[in-house]
Amino acid sequence: MSLSQRIKNLREDWKRIISVAKKPEKDTLNQSIKLTLLVMAIVGIIAYIIQLTVALLLH
Repeated sequence: MSLSQRIKNLREDWKRIISVAKKPEKDTLNQSIKLTLLVMAIVGIIAYIIQLTVALLLH
């Protein structure tokens, strides 16, 4: 498949996605944002604990 054909297909895919997508309600959006931030915080805390543990064990 040529590059121009891939770009054309990509543009058509984007149009299809945008036509199907709908704007989320405010409550749903807020819930998604809160959940995303909570998961990011948990992953960050776990990564920090692992890094701290490794640093303390190696020194």
